[in-house]
Formats: sequence, C-alpha cells, structure tokens
Amino acid sequence: MNLRAAMLAVAVLAGSAGAVLAHALPGSVLLLRKQGDALELTIQFPVEDLVVAAPDLAALEALPAGQPVRQDLSAALGRYLGQHLSVTEDAAPLNLTMIDARIQSAYHDHLGHFALIVSQWRIEDVGDLSTAPTLTYDAVMHEVRNHRATVLWNGPDGGTHQISEFGYLDAGEGTALVPPDDGLERRGSFAMK
Repeated sequence: MNLRAAMLAVAVLAGSAGAVLAHALPGSVLLLRKQGDALELTIQFPVEDLVVAAPDLAALEALPAGQPVRQDLSAALGRYLGQHLSVTEDAAPLNLTMIDARIQSAYHDHLGHFALIVSQWRIEDVGDLSTAPTLTYDAVMHEVRNHRATVLWNGPDGGTHQISEFGYLDAGEGTALVPPDDGLERRGSFAMK
C-alpha cells in the first residue's frame, strides 16, 4: 500500500513539474516610429492571452492569419485597447486612431505555433517631441499578471532601440516616449529629463 501511495505521489509531482516548467507566451511589443507630426504605433501580443483578458474577443482565434480583422471585431478590439492604452502630452490626451488590425502567425522553439494580433495606430500632432509624450498601457496584463510589455523606438537610422519594459505593477507609471538619440541622460530603460 505504501508503494502505491509513493508511486501516486511521484506521478503527481512529475505531472505538475511540466506545468511549472511551461513557457509563457511572449508579452506585448509596442513599436513606435515618428512620421512627420505623428507617431505610428504598432502593438502586438498573442491572441490566446487577449482572449483570457477579453473573452468577448474569442472570435479572433478562428480568423486566418495575414488578413485584416473584419470590421466588427476590429471595432471591438479598438474599444478594448482604447480602455487600456493612452498617450498624453503635458497631461492632455493625444488622439489615438487604430488604422489596421491583423492576425499574424508566429513560431517559437519552446512554444510551437501561435497567433498574434497586430494593430497599427496613429497618434496625431506630437510635434517635434520636445515635450515627451507619456504612454500608459496595461492591455492583457490586467488579467494575465505575468504578461510584460516592451516599448521599442524605430529610429530614422532604421535601428530599433528599447526604451522601456514593464509589467502590471509598473504599468500605471507610464513610459516617456523619448527617441533614443535625443541626447537625454538614461537611467535603466527609462529616459530621464
């Protein structure tokens, strides 16, 4: 009887070890690029994590990769992200407009195949960035607490530079959207004035 109990305990431990060692899906990636007087923002994250955070968007899981998201789902996604994304300048909100949303296939050696939702946004009238706008973002991570966001800047030289990485606990602080080549002193991954 003790041998049977010991075998059961080993089986339970072995079965649960796989769950402990499982790899999380990648977090959100927010890529910014200055385009005239506007900023272009690309946001991508796994569809599966989005559905955990916003179950009413579960229909996105059935869409084929590479095609624009149909209008009704695109509008629902825009409303959801609009509640979890803001850009302000001198505490005044800037106008954010989602201009495209697509499902994209992705692959990771440890995760296999999965789908990403990729949305394109335009932020108007940011000027010369002498006053750095502040990005606040907590999509998905308000429900999936190990979800992280990485904010990248695509510079005029074509290089991509990380300006911030944060999780749920840091999301409320916001991120200063300062281009990496602006000559400001940097501490950690945040720009400091």
